Amino acid sequence: MKLIRPDDTAAFNSADMPLWPMRHWVVGVDLGQAHDPTAVCVVEQRTEPVDDWSSISLKVPTKTIYEVRHLERLPLGTAYPAQVDFIRDLCSRAPLGRYNRRGRLNTSLVIDQTGVGRAVFDLFRDRGVKATGVTITAGDSETRVGGSYRVAKLQLVSRLQALLHSGDLKIAAGLKDTQALVRELQDFRASFTSAGNAVFNAREGAHDDLVLAVAIAVWYGQQMKGSGRRKVRLTGF
Repeated sequence: MKLIRPDDTAAFNSADMPLWPMRHWVVGVDLGQAHDPTAVCVVEQRTEPVDDWSSISLKVPTKTIYEVRHLERLPLGTAYPAQVDFIRDLCSRAPLGRYNRRGRLNTSLVIDQTGVGRAVFDLFRDRGVKATGVTITAGDSETRVGGSYRVAKLQLVSRLQALLHSGDLKIAAGLKDTQALVRELQDFRASFTSAGNAVFNAREGAHDDLVLAVAIAVWYGQQMKGSGRRKVRLTGF
């Protein structure tokens, strides 16, 4: 299964490697339950200059683009240990398994642990897979507890929609489940509670696993790098 061009590597600020674009990959996983499949996506986070830049200035205005490079639903009923092995193998493939010059993996794995509980998430760590857990909540807040997060679905979906509208989130052509993702996005509806709070959910009988896998990957990428246009200070000249 080919994911991303095998010659893609992270770009670093050095004389023998191209500076732009700077790349990081985020693997988002929405763990399924008895009647829902597990969804997996690979998002490339690419930072590049906004305009022409000169090496005379050490501060370069940049923006970050997110591109969905892989989408997949695992067969319904796949045992959780087998899912862990599959995702571990996926994250070890080039370019996902590569290290940057600081000796750190250039890939982050983010898992929605909302419905399956801590026990299934712990299977990943028991098998040596480093991952960040996200519990999706109601309301509109984001909190961090240790190495895990609690994030409102409103935050995840609204941020995803905003990036789609701005053109900063792209979906690679030819992916097997692209149309399924588009249908899930179209099936999302906003409703309001008695307190006037907006709530996003898929329409009755529809899935939202692909949307959530992409949403948590993009959300985590923005948590790490910041969103929108920013200036990067170059070092090493």
